[in-house]
Amino acid sequence: MKRLRIAQIGTLFEPITDSSKNGLSQIVHILTENLVDLGHEVTLYAPLRSSTRAKLVALSDMENAAETILGKVLPIIAAFADWRNFDVIHDHTRFYSTAFAHLLPVPLVSTVHHPIEFDEIHWGHPHDQFKTYFEAIWEHLIQSVTTVFVSHFQRADFKGEARVIHNGIPLDRWANPSFSAGEYVAFFGAINETKGAREAIEAALLANERVVIAGTIYESEEYFERSVRPYIDGDKVKYIGSLNFEEKQKFLAQAKAVLMPIQWNDPLPTVGLESLASGTPIIAWDRSSMGEIVENGQTGFLVSSIQEMASRIKDIGTIDRRKCRSRAEQLFDAKQMAKNYVELYESLLKA
Repeated sequence: MKRLRIAQIGTLFEPITDSSKNGLSQIVHILTENLVDLGHEVTLYAPLRSSTRAKLVALSDMENAAETILGKVLPIIAAFADWRNFDVIHDHTRFYSTAFAHLLPVPLVSTVHHPIEFDEIHWGHPHDQFKTYFEAIWEHLIQSVTTVFVSHFQRADFKGEARVIHNGIPLDRWANPSFSAGEYVAFFGAINETKGAREAIEAALLANERVVIAGTIYESEEYFERSVRPYIDGDKVKYIGSLNFEEKQKFLAQAKAVLMPIQWNDPLPTVGLESLASGTPIIAWDRSSMGEIVENGQTGFLVSSIQEMASRIKDIGTIDRRKCRSRAEQLFDAKQMAKNYVELYESLLKA
């Protein structure tokens, strides 16, 4: 196998480390480390205080940098300026890299970590003429990019050529799944309207089951105060805040089930992969990519209402937790994800 020189472009949401909270940051770190393990020369463009065994180009210490135009384009500018050092550039920020990919003399791989319709958000600014112009050239620009989606659901609405490579997690770090019954039902993730924390609470209470909630409330304090806090009593409904990696492992492994009543088209929620790796079944809304994570009736249940979720909580004992771990090993292993990307990089260099 040829040793490839690979650039990985991360976002500036947060430092990219093995304890990143943001799902996209987690996947970028996991992929970078696994590419290093495969013997490749990898350079990561990421915020200050990121940590990696790859070469790190640390870019920003700006608060809320990812929300600024400079914060969005800075990692791309830096990596594109260094193109001579790479065989392939792999971007995880999508929009701005696509706009300039046709200028690159080396292949650009773009993994889309959001619903594809989010691309169009950029077209609405600053006026209608801009949208009309950009819609006209977008299809041309995207031909210079090798697009990768992380789920088949996400790929379905894309008209051009694209690959699907599922995200993976480092199963060697999730080496102690639990196959015992569990102690509570869990909700884990950002506490906001898109993740469905309130719906999870209501389903658990309807099933007369104790629910423990963990996750951040960053930028969603109003939702937390309005839709979550009124239920918290420290007994039937408990909130334990944000968790580090070791706490998250224990929390998921000790749960009877993880509730995922997601309220948006999540491309491939990382908590679903982590739950399976923990041996913990999932009860999820039957939408977006959840059918690619949950094998209905085998590793959890897909439902369409709070009432159905409550009913399935009572059925969770029928799930063999070993099948959950097995599904993670079959579909969501970080080592396989990295190998799939290397195969893609090599195919582009042969073209």
